Amino acid sequence: MKGFCCIWFVCLVWCVTPACAGVVRNGSFEMDGPIYQVTANARPRYWCDVNYNPSKFSAYVLDDWKTDGTYSLTLYTYTASFQQNDAITISQSVYLKNVQQVVFDAYFSANNGWLPDIVTARVLIDGNEVWNSDGLTFSGGQFEGEISIDVNENLKDENNHLLSLQLRVDIATHAFDQYVAQWDNIRFSGCSSPGDFTGDCVVDINDLVIFANGWLKGGATDLTGDGATNFADFAVFANFWGATGNLSPTQPPESNLLDADLNDDGIVDYGDILVFSENWLGDGGPCVRADLNKDGVVDFADFAILANSWHQTGSLYGW
Repeated sequence: MKGFCCIWFVCLVWCVTPACAGVVRNGSFEMDGPIYQVTANARPRYWCDVNYNPSKFSAYVLDDWKTDGTYSLTLYTYTASFQQNDAITISQSVYLKNVQQVVFDAYFSANNGWLPDIVTARVLIDGNEVWNSDGLTFSGGQFEGEISIDVNENLKDENNHLLSLQLRVDIATHAFDQYVAQWDNIRFSGCSSPGDFTGDCVVDINDLVIFANGWLKGGATDLTGDGATNFADFAVFANFWGATGNLSPTQPPESNLLDADLNDDGIVDYGDILVFSENWLGDGGPCVRADLNKDGVVDFADFAILANSWHQTGSLYGW
């Protein structure tokens, strides 16, 4: 009986989980005002970890360069002695299920020109490099522009993943030029139309085949979340026929983001339970979003917080 109940619960969660897409929270660094020195104890909101040697690196959030809003994030080196691969890193836990690309604006510079064989700007997901600045064209030793990074299909699951921005010194060297990496408007692009089951950003005949195969079943084709794919779902599907929806390139309203909204769809529901279950009884910490009380473990205390937020909606709902 106990096993049956567990199976029923898992099936219930699976069948009513809607499609959703993540966001980068505070990706334009507008939520805190100026931060003159970013540290582990004074970091931009929703950026859960900052790691660097303060004798070699520093960081700030100020208005000396920006592309969206008033502020941006700056990571930079001091004139110092470095070991190979010394780095400064700032990270955020994100949900990538329907995300196609990580997009950001950047300005990379150095007093005497950026030398790619000495310093590299990098983007990491779960500690693995997904992009670096080596392939950029530097004009006058500087680069300014928008960068897009494709997200690997293996990362588009029900887990939260760690997105990190990094400035790394690639060689062991002594006192040299100051390098500056500035980041703004960090965001995701992806498909967002209900009924786009293939993830190609258009609702078309290929999605209709998947919908037909799901008829009277649950799963992804249950667009209304009532446990079965039926005429109510077909009405939703038909309403989006031909739609080519993508995630907005700009940031959503950030005044009411819910901590318990683990999949960033704007509502605390079964989708968040699915993400929560992936972390159950695992280690917590600042970058484990399911550890809602930040006591180092994901347990019933965190589930109580999630339950207390049940069906609450935040700024991302309907965005």
